[in-house]
Amino acid sequence: MKRILVCEDEEDMQVILTAVLAKRGFEVDIAKDGLEARHKAKKLKPDLILMDIRMPKLDGLEVAKEVRKFDDKVKIIFMTAFQGQELQHEAAKYNITAYLNKAIPIDEIIKTIEGALQ
Repeated sequence: MKRILVCEDEEDMQVILTAVLAKRGFEVDIAKDGLEARHKAKKLKPDLILMDIRMPKLDGLEVAKEVRKFDDKVKIIFMTAFQGQELQHEAAKYNITAYLNKAIPIDEIIKTIEGALQ
């Protein structure tokens, strides 16, 4: 069973993603802020990290930078409501698998996750 770490500070999004991913057969863990995300990524060794870029305590870019110091193979997918070439360019430095807009349908997020894990 593939393990996904969902790093999201919005509770509604946590609930939706956890329910949909668990129904698809993934083991799902939640991190509510960047510090917890960094800690759980190191401890749990997930197959994929689905992460908001803007999170409390430590943003997603910093988490990705830290994760890459101890795991260069984990797939990282960023989700964000913020658009811009600068953010995408910065994210690319950390070997990001995908960069998704939060406004896309949940089915598209799931397709991206499943594709990344194949």
